[in-house]
Amino acid sequence: MPFTQNEGLCAACAHALTTRSSKGSTFVRCELSLTDARFPRYPILPVRACDGYAPKSPARADAV
Repeated sequence: MPFTQNEGLCAACAHALTTRSSKGSTFVRCELSLTDARFPRYPILPVRACDGYAPKSPARADAV
């Protein structure tokens, strides 16, 4: 998934999980929130800076 203005860093983060609802809305969930309370489950987008940011591996970058 390419970097977008709407998602910020989350678009390229290995810890972000993008979910689309049946009504067409898109949500980005931070998987770090499962183990670390510093990270919100659904961050306010766009995220411009994040201590937990880790770039996606090339294999996972294509996964949506």
